[in-house]
Amino acid sequence: MDRMVRGEVRPLARSGNASVITRLERWAAAHWWRASGRATRDRDQLYGGAHGLRIVCFHETLPEELRQVKRVVDFWRARFAMAAPAEADELFEGRWRDTRVDRMLITFDDGLSSNHEAAKWLAEIGISAIFFVVPSLVDRTIGEYLRYHERYGVSAHTPLSAPDARGLSASQVREILAMGHRVAAHNFAHRDLGRLHDPDSIRYEIGNAIDSVAELTGRECRDFAIGFGQPENLSDEATAYLREKCPRVYACHRGLNVPGRTPRFLLRHAFDPDHPMAFTRLCLEGGADRHLAGRAQEMVRRVGVLPPADGAATTWAPQLSLR
Repeated sequence: MDRMVRGEVRPLARSGNASVITRLERWAAAHWWRASGRATRDRDQLYGGAHGLRIVCFHETLPEELRQVKRVVDFWRARFAMAAPAEADELFEGRWRDTRVDRMLITFDDGLSSNHEAAKWLAEIGISAIFFVVPSLVDRTIGEYLRYHERYGVSAHTPLSAPDARGLSASQVREILAMGHRVAAHNFAHRDLGRLHDPDSIRYEIGNAIDSVAELTGRECRDFAIGFGQPENLSDEATAYLREKCPRVYACHRGLNVPGRTPRFLLRHAFDPDHPMAFTRLCLEGGADRHLAGRAQEMVRRVGVLPPADGAATTWAPQLSLR
């Protein structure tokens, strides 16, 4: 079975047979759903047939994970279009231009040092991404990061990573910016915002993160990715703070971002290295969006929808069972 950390599903150690069976089930589902045309049906029923922005989220990118990042990017580039961070800005601001093809934006969460190699590879092939960093992890090992927060009476969450992982260095952050990428904010101590309700704790996680990234980059920080990324990982108080303080907020549950239809906090697909690539590709094409449509509906209720483009209607009305 999987371990749920307030909405973030990560695999526990499985027996070899159980792991193989699970992968085979997902592989078979991917091929069946593709053959049945489910991605096309779901586009019509969930998004009114519209195209939009698909965002994928990666975390640590050690050599094996980086190889998988390259496979995902190469798959998408061969079939669809890549997007830059500025195109996500257009969605937030109601300036999205429909090109009749889905676009994909690459993002990374946590700011682990292995992300530097991913940033270099993407820059070499002309793709810009967003790196959502935990700023208190910059220039620190995991142990140093935990001790830093202990001094303030805060029990920080440890990003899932290799035992010897450390954060990006400040010089690596500057290099990532120079490569043409965007550096943005992630929870300051990576705590679950769904469990935080008092103003001081919310400011510690969100306000400190935004201010620290601005100080680190020398630029205003206008982007924030919610740790764990599910609706339950965001209290009403934290939601209100983000809506007031940060114009561009990113969640981490799967879906296509469409003007006037989907949540104002952008949807992202969390890449899982344990999934067979056939299943990942099917998800990126939209063939599994129906399974998380209820979460998108919940966020529409809480934060509203993205601004419509070109005077289009504003609605969220999927015509399918959310099972």
